[in-house]
Amino acid sequence: MSSILDDQLRFMALKQYGLIESIKTPDISEEDLALIMKNTENETIEQLATEQLQHLNSQAIQNNLNLYHKFYNLNGMAAYRARTQSVNELKNRYKKASPDEKVKILDILYNAN
Repeated sequence: MSSILDDQLRFMALKQYGLIESIKTPDISEEDLALIMKNTENETIEQLATEQLQHLNSQAIQNNLNLYHKFYNLNGMAAYRARTQSVNELKNRYKKASPDEKVKILDILYNAN
């Protein structure tokens, strides 16, 4: 119940600021974008939110690919944990990845074991 109220309050705050302005804000979260997409019927706003969500997903995928490669040849517990965390994040983001990103993710997933 509290989660529903939190979402309603967050959406009201985003709406008051302006949904398009909120979407264009560089530090908008993926959760806020999903909330906007869920609660709006305006196709333009949905399209902007979808594009921004894909952009954020692509950035996160690229950051995790870079992190994995950075620690690939290093030994030790910290390097192992960084690689594992990166692989787990890539698995979570695979579903929303572009076709090119999926190929890169699969390459790492098949070679990580």
